[in-house]
Amino acid sequence: MRSRTTILQAHTHQWLGSFGGAGNGKPREELRRAVAQIQRYLAAHQLRAERVLLRLDGQYGTGATLSDLAGLPFVMRGKDYQVLSRAQIQFRLSLPPDQQFSRPESAFERTLYDCPEVRVGPGGQRCRVVIATHPGFAEKAPGGRRT
Repeated sequence: MRSRTTILQAHTHQWLGSFGGAGNGKPREELRRAVAQIQRYLAAHQLRAERVLLRLDGQYGTGATLSDLAGLPFVMRGKDYQVLSRAQIQFRLSLPPDQQFSRPESAFERTLYDCPEVRVGPGGQRCRVVIATHPGFAEKAPGGRRT
């Protein structure tokens, strides 16, 4: 088993880097290497940091990783669901949603709640948190699969 962090320049599909390690690897170290590579790319192409948008998924979905991003703009799918228990978030969830949407390939209708000023991470960085909910299932299908 290996971990892997990859950097893809989205509109050119140019690979800027791939960093990995045995087992779970060292994700924070890999992320810092990836950010350094992105900064070198920006300098080489004379681009401003505002032209970047990092997309972080999986193992990077916690507030702790924010200090490793060197101020670069980001979108992150959170994996630390403790943020949902905060009073500020619970209050927002008690109000009507901001939007509802569904996709043609899914039967789910998702409900979106926008929380524009939530402090996350060890430094209390202000972040916009968007919470997407959908109805739960009455019972779980055998083997964990939904049919």
